[in-house]
Formats: sequence, C-alpha cells, structure tokens
Amino acid sequence: MKLKVLQWLVCPRDQGSLGLAEKKEEGGEIESGTLTCATCQARYPIVRGVPRFVRSDDYASGFGLQWNRHAEVQLDSRNGTRFSRDRFYAITGWTPPALKERLVLDVGCGAGRFAEIALSDGAEVVAIDLSAAVDAAYKNLGQHPRFHCLQASIYDLPLADAAFDFGYCIGVIQHTPDPRKAVESILPKIKVGGKVGLWIYELDWKAFVGTVGFKYLLRPLTRRWSFDQTEAFSSSMEGLFWPITKWARQRGIVGKIVMRMLPVSSAHLHGLPLNEAHFREWVKLDTLDMYSPAHDHPQTFARAKTWLEEAGFQVDPRHPHGGISITARRSS
Repeated sequence: MKLKVLQWLVCPRDQGSLGLAEKKEEGGEIESGTLTCATCQARYPIVRGVPRFVRSDDYASGFGLQWNRHAEVQLDSRNGTRFSRDRFYAITGWTPPALKERLVLDVGCGAGRFAEIALSDGAEVVAIDLSAAVDAAYKNLGQHPRFHCLQASIYDLPLADAAFDFGYCIGVIQHTPDPRKAVESILPKIKVGGKVGLWIYELDWKAFVGTVGFKYLLRPLTRRWSFDQTEAFSSSMEGLFWPITKWARQRGIVGKIVMRMLPVSSAHLHGLPLNEAHFREWVKLDTLDMYSPAHDHPQTFARAKTWLEEAGFQVDPRHPHGGISITARRSS
C-alpha cells in the first residue's frame, strides 16, 4: 500500500477518516499495518501490501483461487497481444488520452488485466476486489507508482464519494448476489461530470445456445461442486475438445462458429496470436470462470440503463460490443 491512497479512503461503516498505525514498510510500500477509523474505531489490517476491509471473500472465493492460479494469462504485457486493451476500449468507448492523469476506479479487478491498460495510459488506478484476487493484482502491478489495491465488498466500498473521474466494472456485476445494488454502490463514487463503464452478461436468446447454453445447462451441477472439482472438470473438458479447438482456431469464420458451439469458452480467443500452451491455459481459465461462479445473473440493456438514469447518469448510445456494454456520464 502507498500512503497516497489514504486521501481517497474512508471507513465503509460510517465514512470516517482512516489513520495508519503499526506500519511496516519495504521498498516504499507499506507491507503491513492497521487502518483505524477516527470515529467508530473500526480496524482494518494491511496484509501483504493490501488493505483488507472484509474478513472473507464470501461468494467470490472461487475467483480468488482462479486468479491466483492463472495470475498472468490475461495480461497483455505477458501474452504479447492487445486483447485486453482492445476489449477495454471497445467496451467503454473511451480513448487513452482521456485517462491520462485521471483518477480511475476498477471494481472487480481480478488479476489486474484492465488496470494494467489504464495505468499504461497514464491513469491513477484504485483497484478493488472482494476475493483474494487482490494478491495476484498486487503481485502483477503493486510496484507501479500509480496503482493501489484494496480487498473490499462492492456493496461497502471504502472510498470517498465523488472522488473518481472514471470508474469501470467489467464482467463482475452479474456475479454479485444483487446486481442492481452492486451498480448503485459504484455510482456515488464518480464525480459529477465523470464517467462510468460497465460490461454485464446479457439476458437474450444467445444465453440459450452454444457455449453459453451449455453453461446454464450444466451450472445446476457444477455450482454444487468444490472449486477443485470444477477446476478438474473444466480442465478435462478443455482436453476433450482440444482436437476440435486446435482445428477450428485456424479455420477463419467457420472455425469461430464451431468454437461457439462447444461447451468450453474459446471462441473469443479465435485469431489471437497465442502459442498453444498459452491458448490452452486461457481456455481452461475462461471455462472455469464460466462454470464456477456462485452467482450468474444476466441482465437486459434496458434494465441497466434505468439503474444509471435513476442515479443521475446520462447514458451514452449503446456500444456494439457483445453483452451489455454501457457507459454514462454523471450529470447530477
């Protein structure tokens, strides 16, 4: 943790200011210590460089395990592609110059794939995750001078209201117990005139065919398993269908259509210049990500638009990116 982040932190219980005590520093980072609320005296530990505002990762424990086991696979800097960069800007419609020297909130950061993009374009990033994925994010990005990482609940963000120029939450909202409440918890943290970007699974006909259809067909079974059981299942599925995905990833649009019909998450990786080992690890990861979450609540664009508008945000025209890609500016 860097001292600089204290200016944006508040106690999630009563919005009181937080003071730092019992700190241990190493290389300019606060590796351990305690944050104490000036009003209610609540104490929050700093463990392995990350302030912890929750006692457990609750429904998100599987995400913590998966991101620590596959910590680098989605980082553009490690896989040699522009996939995360292109996806980030396609979803948000923002431009790299717009983020320069801006304060940006990343909710549900995982291992830091999108935070890496915002940092590379000059943003100051405060990244939050409920799960132990924060350890992977801190390992990947913690030494960056403009990166700050917190373990906290989306429903009790330990951040001052109206502090952020930009905020995004990509691929997370549908995995929370109450998606509307999750969105409504993020929005107050954005400044008037600031922008928010969300990407949420969409409830439409595509949710009942192909790869996504297999997900909802099998989830009643897989969600009862332990994480290790689901991971073993996902890995075995990847191995079973590898001869088909190996063939299909080299076969243009026909191959992509074939990949969309498989019970493994691979079609979105079609055409990426990944070596075989990296491609297969990514398919295992995203297949695990598909079957393992405790919650999976797809939404409609109209519903998400209503949430934003009722909170005083002016919604942009819909972006063509798959799923619900929705951005808005805070107008009041």
